[in-house]
Amino acid sequence: MTEAFPERWLLIQKFGLIGDTVFHLQAIHAIAAIAPRKCLTLGMPHPLPSADLFVDDPAVEGILKMGHGLIGRLHNISLLRKERFARAWLLGRSTAHALTFLCAGIQERLAYGYDWVQRLTLTRSLYRPLPQPIPEIALRSYDFLKAQGVPFLPEGRKPVLSTARIESAAQQYAEFPRPWIAFGIGASEAKRLWPVPHWIFLAKALYAHYGTGTVFLCGGRQDLEHAREIASPLSPSLSVAFVIGEHLATVGSLFHHVDLFVGNDSGLFNLAGVIEACPVFGLFGVSPALTYLPHIIPIVPNPGSNVVSMEVLAPDSARDTILQRVPTLPAVVR
Repeated sequence: MTEAFPERWLLIQKFGLIGDTVFHLQAIHAIAAIAPRKCLTLGMPHPLPSADLFVDDPAVEGILKMGHGLIGRLHNISLLRKERFARAWLLGRSTAHALTFLCAGIQERLAYGYDWVQRLTLTRSLYRPLPQPIPEIALRSYDFLKAQGVPFLPEGRKPVLSTARIESAAQQYAEFPRPWIAFGIGASEAKRLWPVPHWIFLAKALYAHYGTGTVFLCGGRQDLEHAREIASPLSPSLSVAFVIGEHLATVGSLFHHVDLFVGNDSGLFNLAGVIEACPVFGLFGVSPALTYLPHIIPIVPNPGSNVVSMEVLAPDSARDTILQRVPTLPAVVR
């Protein structure tokens, strides 16, 4: 067997979705902090929408594109053999990845141990029943790492972005009037999208209350038409900026400067939440409300509503919730 590099560590989790990555940032940084080189390599599925979050992060020395299916698994084994990792961490339920670690000859293999097959392939595990809500799955990583003697750092939950990148985001939009209000209009599932008329109503209502400002419409490339439909009746009376399909680190840098965020239950909502730069309102009509950080404020259907739909989140109710919590916003750059 080829000798491993003792200082090289690998970590794999289901990093395809932005929210999954954000939930595990604290675990990633905690493991990197105890690694011999204070950094590790991430294994991610391809394409890699979440990889942009690590462009400035010294805790991540590289990202490997992991394949799927039989051919992809064989590729992964070959790739990991060449990389010669000494230790691999799996923060997820994939038995296939655990088997890949074993077949690739990685000496130390750590994971939760969801089933007996996965546990047989590991050198260390912590078996507990699988929790369903995503925040609890993130807490599972805390329990697992605590059992391995890995300390968590509170600041580790934030993405690491360079000062230059954050300052550049402020300069890029310097001509747009304050306050800056970001709308996270996208989501990984269509059922989590708030209707276009609701966004239009809310934008006009906030503008009428605050008297000035800019609405940033944030989302992926697939949300461009959605953004155009929202912006059309707002311009030119209300300042609107499109942040659609931008590099995720650029979006995160912008979130350091916004004064208010309102978004669907999505990756961008969670990204704004961990950056902790402003009040963050989440729209929860079809999924359980997330309240894992104190400044995250859920907007939910009225009590007694039996309809599970984003339609039932009335825009006037959302407006009232926001203005009750945030009656004023700064009109100048902080």
